[in-house]
Amino acid sequence: MDLLLTIVYYFVGACFAAAAIMATIRIVRGPSIVDRMVGSDTFATILICVFCADMAIRGHTTTLPLVLGLAMTASVGTIAVARFVSRDRPRQNYSTDTEAELDVTVPAGNTKPAPEANGESSKEGESR
Repeated sequence: MDLLLTIVYYFVGACFAAAAIMATIRIVRGPSIVDRMVGSDTFATILICVFCADMAIRGHTTTLPLVLGLAMTASVGTIAVARFVSRDRPRQNYSTDTEAELDVTVPAGNTKPAPEANGESSKEGESR
């Protein structure tokens, strides 16, 4: 059983290392700030997973404050970059033209449904 767990630990470590290398490549290659932020956020997530795996394997909680601080920093950084990038794009206001087209008013007291589109009448008692 010890050999199997050792193999699993090395496999999980290799997966984390491969993911960290791919995230680092995304950070270095870019080409835009959004790509670099995605790589940085992925790298932070990998670090959080590594610390959590270490806590699970060794049975301790000493790195829990580090994990929480890293998670808060990563989320705040992602939000800051998203707000920065969204300021560069112009906002589109859709309320000018489509509001008048979509404004459908129902007269007061009109409780009967409209006639069906397939030619059927909505009058009660009418037969064909």
